[in-house]
Amino acid sequence: MLSFAAVQAEWADTLDRINQLCPVVRAAEAVRPDKFAYIIIDQLHEDQVPAIERILFGNLLLRPLQRIEDRGTIEFHADWLWSWRKSVPWSCARTSWVNRLFPDAPERSYVYRFDLVSVDLSGERDEVV
Repeated sequence: MLSFAAVQAEWADTLDRINQLCPVVRAAEAVRPDKFAYIIIDQLHEDQVPAIERILFGNLLLRPLQRIEDRGTIEFHADWLWSWRKSVPWSCARTSWVNRLFPDAPERSYVYRFDLVSVDLSGERDEVV
């Protein structure tokens, strides 16, 4: 398990890199195991979302969970990790429209997923004809 200082240093670097793209309205300042990481930017900077996602997934001590677009802001949520993860492909999908039926539901919500790759470890190979 990594120290708080190591995870905090990676988080600070992530925030600095995002602040170079656009102003961060609000963000979690300190790493805490009982809270999630979050970053809020203004909707005016939605063109920076792909770059911000690359930065978040580039931090191997974060597990990005979701993005919420609502009331003029874009909010990213992630879990802090206490051991290094591998860099793997990921995807983003819009959540169900059913969520809009609830009071105070966000305008748009997206969930992040790590893409799993199947690996055949049996040693047998199929011949391609």
